[in-house]
Amino acid sequence: MTLKRRYLLPLVFFVLYFANVIATKIQIASGAKSIVRVGDVGEFVLLLLASLTFVVAMLLAEKEADSKSADLR
Repeated sequence: MTLKRRYLLPLVFFVLYFANVIATKIQIASGAKSIVRVGDVGEFVLLLLASLTFVVAMLLAEKEADSKSADLR
C-alpha cells in the first residue's frame, strides 16, 4: 500500500491533534502540571485543518478517478 502525497498533510494535522490529546491525557492522569498543551482553540483548529485537508484530498482523488474512467471510454 502506497501513501499518496495528497494524504500527507491531513495525516500530519491529525497526528498532531492526536499527539496533543494523548499528551494532555497523560498529564491529567499523572497529575503533572500542563507542560505541552495546544489549548481548546488550537485543538479545534488542528481538527478543522485535518478535516478540511482530508476532504480536499478525497475530492482530488475522485477527480482523478473520474478522469481515468473518462479516458477508458
